[in-house]
Amino acid sequence: MWGLEGLLLASVMSLVASATTPNIIFAMADDLGWGDVQYNNGTARTPNLDEMARSPNTLLLQRYYSGGPVCSPTRGTVLTGRNHNRYCVWTANAGGNKPDFIKAEAMPLPLSEITVAEVLRKAGYSTALFGKWHLGDFKAVKGGNDKWPVSHPGLHGFDEWQATERSAPTCTLNCGCFNNSNCTEGHYTDRPPCTNYYTNKSADVEGWPEAIPGDDSHFIGSLAEDYIRRQAKSNKPFFLYLPFHTVHIRYIAAQQYRDMYLKQNFSSGQADYYGAITALDDVIGHLRKVLDELGIKKNTLLWFASDNGPEVGTPGVTNGLRGHKRLLYEGGVRVPGMIEWPDVISSNKVSWYPVISSDLLPTVRDILGIKPSDNRPIDGVSIFPFLQGKTDRRNQSIYWAYNIGGKFNGTYNVSTSGDQYKLMVTYKDGKVQHHELYDLVNDLTETTDLSAKKPKILNQLLDGIESWRHSVIDSVHTVDCLNSGNTFLET
Repeated sequence: MWGLEGLLLASVMSLVASATTPNIIFAMADDLGWGDVQYNNGTARTPNLDEMARSPNTLLLQRYYSGGPVCSPTRGTVLTGRNHNRYCVWTANAGGNKPDFIKAEAMPLPLSEITVAEVLRKAGYSTALFGKWHLGDFKAVKGGNDKWPVSHPGLHGFDEWQATERSAPTCTLNCGCFNNSNCTEGHYTDRPPCTNYYTNKSADVEGWPEAIPGDDSHFIGSLAEDYIRRQAKSNKPFFLYLPFHTVHIRYIAAQQYRDMYLKQNFSSGQADYYGAITALDDVIGHLRKVLDELGIKKNTLLWFASDNGPEVGTPGVTNGLRGHKRLLYEGGVRVPGMIEWPDVISSNKVSWYPVISSDLLPTVRDILGIKPSDNRPIDGVSIFPFLQGKTDRRNQSIYWAYNIGGKFNGTYNVSTSGDQYKLMVTYKDGKVQHHELYDLVNDLTETTDLSAKKPKILNQLLDGIESWRHSVIDSVHTVDCLNSGNTFLET
């Protein structure tokens, strides 16, 4: 009898653990437009993402937003739950660690930021990152700033990582950088760019990285599969962050994927673009099968998204949404997104509930019952009640702020979006110069400015932006990441 009771108790405890400590995988494409996936009428073949979108355990998020309209800002929001401007990651990290890192556009993720990896590691999780980091340099540069000379994944909570500092080709066949090669920052002068990965196994990540040939998404997928299999044997929950390079310039497809589209008379550039997406799609499909094979799919929260809209001049599309990468219109920040979690999501739903990349950290805290360790402002919200089917409204605004020039002075744009309305504001020298108000429920493509017709809503959203902007100013001073001469701080 006691033996049976013990087995029953163990079974109950296992179920409790399953419900409260899920494995978490955050997989993020690069520059993948809202209209680049097949389920949104895209040209590229994405049967695996389509299958995931139709899964009975998936919420398809048709109003999923990236935290910024370019790479590094969104990556910061994924990890911190905070808008990227709060810690001076104004734009895409250009590297180099120049002494004046505001003007150099080389904003690393400050070590003072609390990341989701750090939170989960303290909660007993194993943590890993494979792919594109783009939040700082891995090795100090002579003459670089002395505040955050390096900012690699290992300094932000990741136990295991293999990553590139920035963007890399989606496929390479004949290149590499080694100690005795004639390289400059990971590139040959007369050959295609290399896909070079640093790893936490490198001595102080100071040496040359390892050159990886072949399809990059498949390489990241192989690292992920090996990690997942090891963690499944350990019975320890894990957090796996997979920031893919696809389909950022320079997009190149392996021949088997190029041929799929060349046979249909697509151009060489289109075949590379669509082929790279299909390769990524295959990796996502394979990883879902691995989770199923290992018996851990039920207790794994799989979150798929993109870091911003499609790049100008590529075959990338938004399926009619206005704008593109670098803009705060929907085409720049509304991207493919979905969450699969069989333990919690029991019926498929196509949702227009607004979700943003900064929601990851507060959601994880809510799932695990972890309270914030301090009172720093968090811009994301927990979507755990939404995943459980307990609410269908966000009831909290989303905010973006971005300057196309990257230095965040002079003229810059701020945007806010709620369940229905979105306000776009242009600031110049700290003052409102222009605004546009859209009803996203009835005007998905942002064609009709309602500023004159809905002054009450306009003023409410303007007040919200001003309050948020001053909150960001306070955060920047608290983090102490700012050089002088930045007009975002003008009050």
